[in-house]
Amino acid sequence: MKIIKTCAAYLTAIAVTYLLATVFYTMRILSGQSGFGATYTPAQQAETYIANLTGLWLYAVMIAIALLFAFSIAWVVKKALPPLAPIAYPVAGAAAIFTLLMLVEAQLGGGAGIIGGARTPIGVALQCAAGFTGGITFALIRPRR
Repeated sequence: MKIIKTCAAYLTAIAVTYLLATVFYTMRILSGQSGFGATYTPAQQAETYIANLTGLWLYAVMIAIALLFAFSIAWVVKKALPPLAPIAYPVAGAAAIFTLLMLVEAQLGGGAGIIGGARTPIGVALQCAAGFTGGITFALIRPRR
């Protein structure tokens, strides 16, 4: 039963992280385009959010892999250093997204920022905040002992 609850917590953390990361991504893209004078109706904005939620599925897969590694490392760290236990999973979630962004950029980018919503420090911070929130979600839902 513990493994099922842990898996459910992990899947929920992925969902929360992906949802927030996609919303932040879309916000940054729409905001950047409005800086160039583009205007969007509320219907167009909603359509963009929905399209990104369904279309960025590969990002969801990458987030799932990154969180799996990060939460595994956090589990070891919190066992070795009990004072860090309360923040282990949230910090791991943020670090996972930051590492993911840097790896994707190093492998695929050319200096322009391959993930559009993370081309600026604010965009990177928002993506990391999504991972941090996913880590909090995992920490709150996962089974204890």
